[in-house]
Amino acid sequence: MRVEFASAANEEFLAALQYYEAESPGLGAAFVDDVEYAANLISAFPSLGSPGSHRVRRVHLRRFSFALVYLERSDLIWVIAVEHHRREPSYWLDRL
Repeated sequence: MRVEFASAANEEFLAALQYYEAESPGLGAAFVDDVEYAANLISAFPSLGSPGSHRVRRVHLRRFSFALVYLERSDLIWVIAVEHHRREPSYWLDRL
């Protein structure tokens, strides 16, 4: 199934990528790999992520303190947030 990132989720992804790359060259690429791995997993297994309120699911990255928060649609997986674990929960609700 196709995976698409909402514009706000894409902005969160890019901000985290820039942060990690500035912290240590190459760390940004590792973050991209981790996000791609998670996106491929939910593409192949849409119900893999932990279910939450408002019919969203969450799959945690392997190495970084982030999760992809997503909705399963009939024709795609819509990632609504690249959520840092220490950010206020459900800050993304207005994106639904």
